[in-house]
Amino acid sequence: MIGDMFPLDMTGLSHSVSTGKIDRVEESARRGELLRASQEFESYFLSYLMKVMRETVPKGEFTSNPMGDMYYSFYDEEIGKRAAQAGGIGLSAYVLDTVARNEDLTRSPASGPSFLKS
Repeated sequence: MIGDMFPLDMTGLSHSVSTGKIDRVEESARRGELLRASQEFESYFLSYLMKVMRETVPKGEFTSNPMGDMYYSFYDEEIGKRAAQAGGIGLSAYVLDTVARNEDLTRSPASGPSFLKS
């Protein structure tokens, strides 16, 4: 009897709840992608930093040939990766904070990048 007097439309509520869950999953995936990209950037930066610092050191017996150079290039790359995964020098966190400040991470990807908006 009361249901006849005050009908409730639950379809909108159900859709709203499921859309909210999808938005949270998409936001989480976006943050995960940003975290991975920022760690890769920091890894590359640290690897390059190691390479440039190594160039300031005089070449020895081991590094005076192409194989030694190749070994150290792989070594520098791995050091950069591991340092970034362990927290690095804070570059990854800085990039994430900057992106979070400049981008609305909860917006839908269909709305396009913010720099295209006028």
